Amino acid sequence: MYTVKKCCCFPLKKGVLAIAIIEIILGLLECVYNAFTIKLEWPTCTVFGVWIIHFIGCILLIVSIWVQKSPLPIWYLVTNIIRMLAYIAVVVWGFFAGQILNSVGLIIAIFLFIYFWICVFSWFMELRDLES
Repeated sequence: MYTVKKCCCFPLKKGVLAIAIIEIILGLLECVYNAFTIKLEWPTCTVFGVWIIHFIGCILLIVSIWVQKSPLPIWYLVTNIIRMLAYIAVVVWGFFAGQILNSVGLIIAIFLFIYFWICVFSWFMELRDLES
């Protein structure tokens, strides 16, 4: 599997911390935006529900920087995949519902999440190597 040594031009440890903080901030902004601008339809509720679960993954990712146990980033890795699948479903729904601009934004976010996933996976592999 492909791993990286640096993340966002930082050493992997600092990059993973930056990812967790960025994801928490972006997730909160997304929730506020959705609460005030989009009517409640299944895609919005699905993404919000997945984000709440992913928020726990971000917190565990931050904890993994100081505790350095390899099981901690797994929650983030799993919830990030689930979130990407939910976003893909929303993109498909958005194209059919005529919300092209939202879909383009989500496609960009999906590619960003793939990069984040690779960085966190690299952190997981580094922690696993430290434990053995």
